[in-house]
This record gives sequence, structure tokens and C-alpha cells, in this order.
Amino acid sequence: MIHRLRHSLTARLMLLFALLLIFFTLMLGVLYNTLLEKQLVAHYSLTMQRNAYAISQNLSELIAPSAYNGLDETPFPVGEDTLAPYMALMEHITNCNVYVIDVEHNVTSYFDGVVQTMENPLLPGYIEQTIALGFMGKTPFIQARVDEDTHLTACMPIMNAHSQVLGVVLLETTLRELGFAQVPSTTILLTSCAISFALAVLLAFLFSRSFTRPISAVQKVAGALAAGRYEVRTHLEKNDEIGSLARSMDILAQRLEEARKKDEQLREQQQEFFSIISHELRTPVTIIRGSLEALRDGVIATGQDIQSSCTRMIAESCWLQRLIQDLLELSRLQSTGFSLESADVDLSELLGDVAMSAGTLCARKGVQLDCEEPETAFVMKGDYARLRQMLLTVIDNAVKFTPSGRTVRLSMQCDAPVIVISDEGDGIAPEEIDHIFDRFHRTHDATREGTGLGLAIASEIARRHNVRIDVTSQVGKGTEFSFTFPAQPRT
Repeated sequence: MIHRLRHSLTARLMLLFALLLIFFTLMLGVLYNTLLEKQLVAHYSLTMQRNAYAISQNLSELIAPSAYNGLDETPFPVGEDTLAPYMALMEHITNCNVYVIDVEHNVTSYFDGVVQTMENPLLPGYIEQTIALGFMGKTPFIQARVDEDTHLTACMPIMNAHSQVLGVVLLETTLRELGFAQVPSTTILLTSCAISFALAVLLAFLFSRSFTRPISAVQKVAGALAAGRYEVRTHLEKNDEIGSLARSMDILAQRLEEARKKDEQLREQQQEFFSIISHELRTPVTIIRGSLEALRDGVIATGQDIQSSCTRMIAESCWLQRLIQDLLELSRLQSTGFSLESADVDLSELLGDVAMSAGTLCARKGVQLDCEEPETAFVMKGDYARLRQMLLTVIDNAVKFTPSGRTVRLSMQCDAPVIVISDEGDGIAPEEIDHIFDRFHRTHDATREGTGLGLAIASEIARRHNVRIDVTSQVGKGTEFSFTFPAQPRT
């Protein structure tokens, strides 16, 4: 179970949500601290510089409370007695470490918790740099990163009336002393990660359910299709990629189901075909063998009986030969490797040729032939002999099923072109129209002759020439075959 969960999509989504949420939590924390730090630094730089300026002015007043003219050469009085109360008050007000430095670099400030003056104390480099700039008459504000904390220093020179620098005032503090926790501590980081992971697990569980449910449905359908159960469907109605995949899976299942039914139908047709062909072959072979055995055994002895038996064997062998020829013809036409002769075929010329042969068939049975000669010539690429065979097969059936004295019509419509063969015969029952092109299909009238392969051969010839065959029929009134050719008028 743990192995399956580790490799499941739900577990991967949960891990992804957790990592993303933790990442964005950390990024948001870092970004927030960075922006807040910059804003605080900008704010305190102005505040510290104003405070430093105010302190420098106050110290100037302490040095020369009336006028500076007579005190230009007076050194700056630095000492614990004169500055201690003032320094304590300033540090309390500004919340900064206040340093007062004279020209001899004696520093007065809180050292070891007491305001005292030290001669050349060892100060950090960023403070020494700030003091040097202050004695140059500048008012620097320096930001320095020391011991994972941001130190802020502001310096202001103390000048007399002639703008001579008597000393400098320096304010120093850190963002942590000002109440700002910069980078999150380990505790805050671990707590944020734990909360983020818990939220990620909850959100991943809720969202992954909606993601994996349709995927599981598609997976079940795929498994069913692999097992051969093509009737299954996902029945998902979603307008996203998963919905598109589900619809494609349903289409695949439908087509596999159709292919299975078609395959079953083909197998049934093959079984029926072999059953029919064995029956069709058995009958003439049995008759021929029986007649030969009768002749051998002397059962048939008179000349008239021998003549009648030979005539019957010849008729059966001719019918057997015709059956075999039709089977070979149909097999060749259905083979993809069998190519037809391609040449220019004039459909009007073809129609005239077919009409001449059809006239002979009609005359034998006493059926009238009505042929309308087209005025426009149409040319197409095809096998002339095969197209002639296709039309004569249909006309032969029309003559066969048309009573004597009635009419078989042959015409061509010039706008398509379409060749139409119609008769005034018995017609075809509606339930049989869809099967007239099947192999060995015959009507229920057992007296009819033929192998049942003629229309199947005609259908294959039409398919190889991209000719569409449409059939309409009414029982007792007749049948009409329409052949639509992919031809263009001759210019």
C-alpha cells in the first residue's frame, strides 16, 4: 500500500503542492523582510540625520552659548562632567548609541554602561569611516552588515561660526535594536514549513481527488479495452485536457466495438461463404460422379440414356466452370495487388456497346430494350472491359427478372454523368436490397439461375472505379440501378 501510494499521482500532487507552498512561503518571507528592511533604512536614515543635526546644534550652543566670534580657537570641551547628562538623555530619546568625538579623536559615549571619555578607542571599521567623513564636513549615512545584523550610522559635524569642524556627533544603532527581526529565525522557518506542509497536504488531497477521479475512470476504461470489453465508456463531461482524453477514449472504444462487430460479421460471412461454396461445389460434383459411376457400372446402357447423361454432365461441368471463374474474378477484384487497365473511356461509346449486347439478351426473351443515346461525350479513366462487364451484369439480371413483353430501359444523364438501368420486373423486397451485392445472394425463387456472384463482381468493379451505385425498387413494379461516374465532359 505504501509502495502504491508513493508512486500514485495523488502522492506526487501532494508533494508538489507542499514544495510549492513551502517555496512561496520562504520567498514571500524573504521578499517581505527585504522590502521592509529597505523601507525602515530609508525612514531611519532621515530620522537619525535629523537627530544628529539637532544634537550637533545643541552641542554648539553648549560650547558657545552667546557668540562664536571670540571662541574660534577654543577647543571642543569633551568630558564626562559636561556631557554625561546630555548623552544619557539623547540616547534615551533617539534609541541610538550617541558618540561625541573631538578633533583629537577622544570619544565620549557609553562604555561599559557608563558615560566616559576614551582616548582613541578601538571602534568598528564602519564607525571609523563615518567619523572620518564627518571631520571632512560631510553628513554621511552608512549601512553596514555585521554579525547577521544591519548597523546604521549617521554623522553630523559640530562647527563654529566660521564653519570650522570642532568635532562630530555620531548616532549608531541596529535594525534589531529598533524592533525589526530581519531574516526569519530557525524556529520561525521550521514553523512556517510545518504549517505550509500541513496546508499543502490538505489542499493536495482535495484538489488531487478532482484531478485523479477522471484519470482513474480513463484508466479503468483503458484496462477494460485491453481485456477486450469494448462496450465500456468513461461518460466524462469535462472541457479540459482530461475531458478531451476521455472523449478520445470513448471514440476509441466505440470504434473498437464497431471493428469487433465487423470482424464477427466478417467471420460469419466467411463461414457462410465456405458453407455455400461447399454446397455449390458439392451439387455438380455429385451429379457428375453419379453419372460417371452409372456409366461405369452399366446402369445406363441405352444410347438415349447415355446421351442424356452426358448432356447433363456437360451442363453441370459448365456451371461448375462458371462458378469457379466467378470466384476467381471476385477474388482478383478484391485483391489490392490486382491492377485494372487504365485508359480513356468514353461513356457514350460504352453505353452504345452495352446497348448492342443488351439488345441480343432482350430479343432472346422477348423483352423490349429502350436506349436513350446521349448527345454529350463523357470521358473517364478506367478499364473499358470491366465497366462493360459491370453494366452487362446488371442488364442481364434486369432481363432475367423482367417478364416477356415488358421493357428494360438504358439511359445516361448528361449533367453528372449517371447511367441508369431500369426494368419492369418483379422488383426487390425492401429487406433484400441491402444484401443484393453480397456473395451468393439469391432471391427466394429457387427456379432462378446464376451463381449469386454477378452483382458482387459488379460492386467490386464499381468500387475500383470510384463509381457509386444506387438502387431503388418497388415490388411488382420494377427496379432501377443508377451508376454515378467521376467523369468530366470532353471539351
